[in-house]
Amino acid sequence: MLGLNRRIYERIKNMLVWGGMLLGISFGFSIIFFELEQLSGRTIVNDLSELYWWWISTVTGLGSSVTPTTPESAVVATIVVILGFLLLGLVISEISAIIRMIYSRKEEGNIKVRARQHIVVFGYTSLTAGVLKLLKRTFGKDLKVVLISNDIEFNPFPGQVDFIHDNPVDHSTLVDASVFQATAAIILANDRFRDPDVYSVVIASGIEQMNSKVVTIVEIVDESNKDLFKLTNIDGFINRKELISDLLQNNPNPKLLRIIEKESQLVSKETETPGKDLL
Repeated sequence: MLGLNRRIYERIKNMLVWGGMLLGISFGFSIIFFELEQLSGRTIVNDLSELYWWWISTVTGLGSSVTPTTPESAVVATIVVILGFLLLGLVISEISAIIRMIYSRKEEGNIKVRARQHIVVFGYTSLTAGVLKLLKRTFGKDLKVVLISNDIEFNPFPGQVDFIHDNPVDHSTLVDASVFQATAAIILANDRFRDPDVYSVVIASGIEQMNSKVVTIVEIVDESNKDLFKLTNIDGFINRKELISDLLQNNPNPKLLRIIEKESQLVSKETETPGKDLL
């Protein structure tokens, strides 16, 4: 959310800075136009108030009934018209960009989730799609799932999950994902790190500080690292081999879901119309 707000602020700032410069320059040329017309002695722009109205009408593209009386003032008036077109183009371009940012914030993960009894999945890996498929198949397609990852730029499962593009270890990210209201949290091992288990410990610690009652499941890479999680409230561990085996064999009772059902109040649901296949 902060990233989106910052980009919108920068757009507005650029629009005001460049728009102000164009307005200032165009008004400066309007003063030159006024002086040239006064020297000709044939102008109908008699004072600065009339000049101001001519400038506003010209720079906004509304048009004015005042006709330049000299070639020089005609050139200056043309420059004011061109500056007006540039100003209008700048404003339309920046406003369109801001609107696109606002409407695309969900796909880009710049959102704040307001949910209860949902499941938060940390990490986008080769197993994420399989995990989501298991969750939807077991608890129903209406289950709210929030995916947190800063490894991808856009929601990989639009319409299936709420996506947050941010650092999973930041407290603000956990707040945006409503972890304090979540039923379960699944931490998938991040292969970008040399020791992904240590990274998972950091995430688990943040979850524990925010919601000690949430069911936390960690994909562990090295079984000997389980001691690292002693200070965190981990309800169960899974490894990649177990998860892949459950997915390939279409196990009706995989370990991941057994842990969630045992430790939470979520109940399996048989859905007549299954959700869109995520694999």
